Amino acid sequence: MVTDAKKIANVLRYVPGACLIVEDGVVKGANGEAIGVSGIPRQHLIGVPLTELTIDGDKEAVVACMSSETEGVHRLATRLNAGLAPVELAFRSITSQIHMVGLRSMALEHDLSAAAGAELTHDQVTGLPNRDHVLERLHDRISVTPAQPLALIGIWIDDLSELQADRGSRVVDRVCRQVAERIQTRLRGPDLLGRFDDAAFLTLLTTDSDLEQLRIIADRLRSEVSFPVDFDGGLVSFTASVMVASIGPKRPSIERIVSRLEAVGNKAAASGGNRTDIFTL
Repeated sequence: MVTDAKKIANVLRYVPGACLIVEDGVVKGANGEAIGVSGIPRQHLIGVPLTELTIDGDKEAVVACMSSETEGVHRLATRLNAGLAPVELAFRSITSQIHMVGLRSMALEHDLSAAAGAELTHDQVTGLPNRDHVLERLHDRISVTPAQPLALIGIWIDDLSELQADRGSRVVDRVCRQVAERIQTRLRGPDLLGRFDDAAFLTLLTTDSDLEQLRIIADRLRSEVSFPVDFDGGLVSFTASVMVASIGPKRPSIERIVSRLEAVGNKAAASGGNRTDIFTL
């Protein structure tokens, strides 16, 4: 039987890559590559049921792969309980009770997939949720019942296109990152912040402040975010415009919110910026 230690060692010696020998669902042998891929010491591998090494949601799939009567290799992408390392298991039947299980690290694929997903949902300059993602999250928040008292803040960097034409994209990226960080430092845990477009940021606050209090918040925020930004030993000056809108119990649609935001942004740009607008949605 394969439970003989010498036989297991001989089998593993000639197997390329990371490999486990599994008999009746229990790990009987592991080569050095398997220990490296899994991150699990040999003493924590040998004698342990393979299902105990994988996350709960995939235990049945592991059993199904070992129970399959179909010839060939059966592959399963899963995570190992020790550190949640992403791996692919490749099952090859030796007999009905004995399996060779190859391990391949999927950490690189996992990291690349996460990065690709982030590119779809987050702005690459500031790291904030992008327009589509922040509007999706905004929709979720305003749909919560019972309705919470909310306020929406739009922040525009005035004349950003002119700044890019004069100073270049590196300066613009630096200004946008600084503005994002300045807004973020003023927010609390439940508040939402995202990049609405190239020059605009959108924030949702949970607050019952009245319109006059919101105006004070808006004016202070406008002053704070438009403080000059240091770049290559010099200062980059710019102004900002801020819109604050209280959201009543009768929730507006996302379409109405977007339309109002764009109208206010266009109005601020046409009037030269550096202004505060406040209203109720």
